Amino acid sequence: MASIISSYLTRRGFRVFLEDRTRVTGSPDRRLTLIDEIPDFLFLATSSGLEAAADPSSPVHLEVAHALGAARNVVRVSVVGAPPLVAATLPDGLSALAEQQALIYDPDRLAESLSLIQHSLSSDTTVDDRHLMRRTKRWFLFAAIFVFVGFSLQTVPPLIKAWMRPKPLPPVAPFTLYWSGFGQRADNGAWVEFPLAPGSPVSGGDQICVVFSPSADGFAYVIAKDARGRVTVLFPAETVKGGSRVRAGHTYSAPIESAWLTIDPQAGLDTIYAFGSHDPLQNLEELIEEPETPASISARRDLVDQTIAGLLDGRHYQLGRRLWIRTTQFVDQGLEPARGPASFSAALGSGTVATHPPTVQAGLVSALGEIKVAFRR
Repeated sequence: MASIISSYLTRRGFRVFLEDRTRVTGSPDRRLTLIDEIPDFLFLATSSGLEAAADPSSPVHLEVAHALGAARNVVRVSVVGAPPLVAATLPDGLSALAEQQALIYDPDRLAESLSLIQHSLSSDTTVDDRHLMRRTKRWFLFAAIFVFVGFSLQTVPPLIKAWMRPKPLPPVAPFTLYWSGFGQRADNGAWVEFPLAPGSPVSGGDQICVVFSPSADGFAYVIAKDARGRVTVLFPAETVKGGSRVRAGHTYSAPIESAWLTIDPQAGLDTIYAFGSHDPLQNLEELIEEPETPASISARRDLVDQTIAGLLDGRHYQLGRRLWIRTTQFVDQGLEPARGPASFSAALGSGTVATHPPTVQAGLVSALGEIKVAFRR
């Protein structure tokens, strides 16, 4: 279980630190220092992991307690079917482990389990919130010192205002989305690749997937619209809160819960949309949170159309207008976006690997890749 998760996260671009405790000797200080330097701590709550954590002399117990005390983003991964953790049954120093976010590792749904683990990393904003709280406390402490030493009421407010004024954040480069589409269909009992590009003919039973990478930390969504006008969210997974958050330079694929999307012979396929943005796109967040009902089909389609019409991606931009993102940084069109991958790849059903160069979708606050296909019944 540990090696599977470690290998998956490593392939996704994460730096993973994994050690066999039976071969580790000497002081644990190096590992504790490492925990202080990384944002995420995965605890595999297997029977052996829980047994080791319950032993105060075990290095596992020491490391878990240190991660909780250092306010890391602690993610608890339990095997499917395992009973829930109860704080009262945990040893001293580990009771807070029961309150951490918990994920289920299901070998029968391996792709989904690994994807949920990936999207739980560095998506918790509580660390940043604590940093902000500590900075605020420091400013109030400085203000109290000034009052204590006798500054007049007329002098203190201007000083506090000047001291509290935040430094402007640096500008950001326009958001760019690097992406590629893959298609495969059965031919004489074997899967063969076909190009997935605007105007490509597709039929029922064909399979498609989209692989992408953002130029900056932000948010991404992949939406499919069928020939009847119904829309389906392929990325992120609807069960993952905050799953639309993506990281610069990392590679993602859609659909997220399986390797390929099979085209329904009746519903067909009309368009695939790949959105990337510095800011979350609220209409698409609503699509993720609200399940489809017979009454909401038209409203869901309107949300996608309204999002496309309102994107600040270069096609709906007023010349001379300065664009800002929600972190109060403006988009400097003179800055060069980070480079994307040299190529994308996808494993076909036949076992061969298809490789494509990326399509570079330039934008501003947001970027939109669009593939409108020709569905043939």
